[in-house]
Amino acid sequence: MIKVKMHIQTQYKDQLLRADKIYLVPTETAERWQQSKIAEIVSEEEK
Repeated sequence: MIKVKMHIQTQYKDQLLRADKIYLVPTETAERWQQSKIAEIVSEEEK
């Protein structure tokens, strides 16, 4: 799991993720979002 800072507001798994807030998401999802410029990775969490 990795913490990401959202650039946009989006719906993810029945949860509203708002822009400029930090959320914990799976690593694979975070990497995909960073490539799409939806979010930026803030820090990595221990498993």
